[in-house]
Amino acid sequence: MSSGRLFEIVYLLLERRQMTAAELAGRFEVSVRTIYRDIDALSAAGVPVYTTQGKGGGVALMDHYILDRAAFTEEEQRQLLTALQSLPEAARAGADETLAKLSGLFRRRETDWLQVDLSRWGSVEADQRKFEALKTAILDRRAAAFTYVSSYGLTTDRRVLPARLVFKGQSWYLQAYCSEKEDYRTFKVSRILKLSVLDERFSRPLSPPPIENSGEPCPFCVTVRLRFTPAMAYRVYDEFDESCVTREPTGNLLVAVTLPDDNWLYGYLLSFGAMAEVLDPPAVRRRLAKMAADIWRKNAEPDIGCQGIGRMMEPSSKEVSVMNPNGQTFCQSCGMPLCDPSVIGTEQDGSPSEHYCKYCYENGAFTGDMTMEEMIDFCVGPMVESTPGMTAEQAKDRMAAFFPTLLRWKKD
Repeated sequence: MSSGRLFEIVYLLLERRQMTAAELAGRFEVSVRTIYRDIDALSAAGVPVYTTQGKGGGVALMDHYILDRAAFTEEEQRQLLTALQSLPEAARAGADETLAKLSGLFRRRETDWLQVDLSRWGSVEADQRKFEALKTAILDRRAAAFTYVSSYGLTTDRRVLPARLVFKGQSWYLQAYCSEKEDYRTFKVSRILKLSVLDERFSRPLSPPPIENSGEPCPFCVTVRLRFTPAMAYRVYDEFDESCVTREPTGNLLVAVTLPDDNWLYGYLLSFGAMAEVLDPPAVRRRLAKMAADIWRKNAEPDIGCQGIGRMMEPSSKEVSVMNPNGQTFCQSCGMPLCDPSVIGTEQDGSPSEHYCKYCYENGAFTGDMTMEEMIDFCVGPMVESTPGMTAEQAKDRMAAFFPTLLRWKKD
């Protein structure tokens, strides 16, 4: 008598409610007499199984058998099924079968309302293969080797004993014992290249530390204070905890957060373009400004002119749609980028101006009576201050070429 067959009989009866002895015999490739002996064994073990004779009869379990005897409440059953549904695609191998069995066990069918896919856009198959290989290495306790690219840009070959996968902050990480460092290390999975799972097995127990020790200072981290324009709200709330965010009366968003102090930090801050300002610490602000200036020098064309510089500063189409629904990028009086809705001027009826900033135009009228030359002289200082390496004469020459194209100064 197979204990596995006894359990599967119970599972089938829970899922299908009733089956004939002949159907069970065919399923397990045994005789009907063997099935009846199994039914007797289950009954002797306290399982409330019974048979009915005649047409429509068969073998069945008393209603609510599992619910009466299991340790799961209805809410716990729902949570367990939801947990299986929410497994990432890369970790779902075998989960669908388990989900079907548990649904039968609990006699409930949950709506398939949840799907989790944590792979990167355009990299589904590659990410799933890597995830599956790492999962195999962890569960089979096999060493792994790969090439790793650090946040400092260094490329090294690593041989590790993989311990666990962790998803944190929009990324997967591998925690493993590194043979080279003779200590636990955390590797970002997207930067693991040429991964191979070795035949070598290990038996030593692995217990990596928490990926982030709450309350303990990070020796390689820095606390930064940032100010974002309202246009960046979609990223701010995507990428920072709400408790770190404070909204100013102007609509700007202040964020205080602790981040790793390495090259990744500056690349991350630069990804916000001109929509983010570093308030503290000064060292991070200075280094970011220098990197931005270096980027400008490497990418700007000689004698590109002010209008060309403006084009380089234009936001993405997504940001434009948030920043300025009228599609206008620059103030048509002073050339100021209209990146922040709070700086857009107003018409006489209080509606936003399509063309001008509030410093040049308010309540349907220009705020100052000046010539184009006077406006250029006024704007030279701010342009020099915001463009490292530019002299006042260069700024004046470029604005003299650019300003005649603006609506206020354009001649018919």
